[in-house]
Amino acid sequence: MRCETIREALSARIDGELEPIAPGALDRHMATCAECRSWYRRASSLHRTLAAQPEPPVPDLAADILRHLPPDAPLSSAS
Repeated sequence: MRCETIREALSARIDGELEPIAPGALDRHMATCAECRSWYRRASSLHRTLAAQPEPPVPDLAADILRHLPPDAPLSSAS
């Protein structure tokens, strides 16, 4: 199996997504490929670092958005 395919599957694993290849095949490749093991360690470390960063503050734009709506615009699409 190509390392590019393995790394896509590892990325999915890191993100908690469904892996596009069988986990056993992925693990067997990882047992024999030092480059993919190294890639996985670096990618996992980066993921943890980014996940630990605080979210930047987001301004509340609701009033500005509502002010630009036409007066008769429905505020909900629920029927």
